[in-house]
Amino acid sequence: MGGHDKVDLVTVDGIHLGGRWWKASETTARTGPSRTAAVLVHGFSGGQNDAAIVALARDLQGAGVDVLTYDARGHGRSEGVCGLGSTEHADVAAAVAAASCAQSVVLVGVSMGAIAVMTYLTRPVQDAAGAQVSGAVLVSAPARWRMRPSPVGLATLLVTRTRLGRYVAARHLGVRVAEGWIVGESLESRVKRTRVPVAVVHGLADRLLAPSHGQWLEAASTSSAAPFRLELVKGMGHGPDAAGRPAIIEALQWVLTAPTTTPGR
Repeated sequence: MGGHDKVDLVTVDGIHLGGRWWKASETTARTGPSRTAAVLVHGFSGGQNDAAIVALARDLQGAGVDVLTYDARGHGRSEGVCGLGSTEHADVAAAVAAASCAQSVVLVGVSMGAIAVMTYLTRPVQDAAGAQVSGAVLVSAPARWRMRPSPVGLATLLVTRTRLGRYVAARHLGVRVAEGWIVGESLESRVKRTRVPVAVVHGLADRLLAPSHGQWLEAASTSSAAPFRLELVKGMGHGPDAAGRPAIIEALQWVLTAPTTTPGR
């Protein structure tokens, strides 16, 4: 299996992001029809060094896919503050530009990362010159800003919406949350304007976002001509855990073979 190399990304608004390439071995990569790069966009409480993100990157790497991971703004060794998906599309654009040397680029967004991915895909102007995105895989994606009424959901609300919560996030999660972040347009609305294939993988055991989020996205996708696929995974929680990773890899392979309705973005 190939190794991994550090890479520095710079966003259009001047934020420096720390990233890493996970290169597939030449032997493994040649088993596919073309060289594919996956841009892996983590969620709010994680980062590129999160165990689940590392495991997914390694699984994708083992499947012959080059993987680009990075710490989103306000996370890890990256600059800036976290906007809960409202500003992270610029991070995605910088990563897509870095991955545009590949023949196919697939965006894999986890939770908050799914918001960043869909915001990038549905912006009216192209953020990364020369980049061709084949499609997206959304993992544990919030169709609406509506979490389960559970301790996990309440903790997430407090951490992102209160001064004490932001302090706790910075000190214990390593996440610097912007004070005035906005919710923005929902994924349920954005998926209607998507022009590339989108696959959603959601866990039936997700304690933060109910499976209905995936079903809402599926219902909304009927307004788009782009291919859409929903996979509800038994035993999968929130994010790319061991139960969900095989379904994520299968979803990425589906994206690469699904017909596109409009070239580019």
